[in-house]
Amino acid sequence: MRETYRVLELFSGIGGMHAATQIVQNHCDVNFEIVAAVDINTTANAIYRHNHPGTVHWQRNITGITAKEINNLRPDILLMSPPCQPHTRQGKRQDKQDPRSEALQHILNLIPQIQSLKYILLENVQGFESSEARSDFIRTLKDNGFQVCEFLINPTQIGIPNSRLRYYGLGRRSSQSLGLPENLQEDFSILKVSLVALQNSFIVGKLEKFLQKDVNEEYLLSDKILLKYNKILDIVTSGSERSCCFTKAYGQYFEGTGSVLQQCGDLDAAYARIQPLENEDNEILETLASLKLRLFTGLEIAKLLGFPASFDFPEESSRKQQYRTLGNSLNVNVVAILIHFLLLS
Repeated sequence: MRETYRVLELFSGIGGMHAATQIVQNHCDVNFEIVAAVDINTTANAIYRHNHPGTVHWQRNITGITAKEINNLRPDILLMSPPCQPHTRQGKRQDKQDPRSEALQHILNLIPQIQSLKYILLENVQGFESSEARSDFIRTLKDNGFQVCEFLINPTQIGIPNSRLRYYGLGRRSSQSLGLPENLQEDFSILKVSLVALQNSFIVGKLEKFLQKDVNEEYLLSDKILLKYNKILDIVTSGSERSCCFTKAYGQYFEGTGSVLQQCGDLDAAYARIQPLENEDNEILETLASLKLRLFTGLEIAKLLGFPASFDFPEESSRKQQYRTLGNSLNVNVVAILIHFLLLS
């Protein structure tokens, strides 16, 4: 008989953690029941509900959730991806002094009162591993009988052609030593069993495997963008085996927010031609237009993040909303591997 785990998904976003549990369920002899998904972001919640209409979903400020409410759900597993801004350069790295850290601190204060919890997984940005919030997280888990394992890993390390270096903190409640390493793991070495178990669930290799056909020309970069940003664009092709991390600013800003796709032409020749040109906008644009540079679509980015083929956006969601919510999401495949490791290794 398949064991069923009751999952509480906090800071649920567009449902990346939910999708990760489905991967494990589809490849292993376990079931997951999402007893509640909680987030305050209305746009992300609309996308979550569109893809998981049968899941209990609370649109709430997590700081208002009580231990009684959580205990009523009897969760075995807590999955969470709290706000990353307190730990980013753009967010000024204010750590616990940032009001957006309050929700995580609130949950940490509740954990001692939630005795049904057996497993915890937290995802956040690089930088969280050196934060006060991380210290509180680890201390809370250890004080409540959890053994801890931490990772700072990137999907590119297992062949997925999209960079997303992230921190993951895992906790498993046990009175016996599980032999988990205490130092931060920076590769997938101890995850080999889980990698093998789930290797047929994710796509690796060239970007061509992730691209849609006949993408609307509205995704082509405008003349204004080509002239202003051509020297800083990260340009990839369908044959590339890499792409930059897509952030929530993708499509609005063009430095460090994600890659753009070259659909034809010779990149080196084009840039060699425009390099000596100054104040000759028409010739520069004519040359760059031959490359047909475009943005990745929301569904292409979702596929790179490991969301299933069934994943979709509500008809009313704008391109900007898609990029923002995807930029705040996570790599589903990496989380699935870690859930498998946490529960089944």
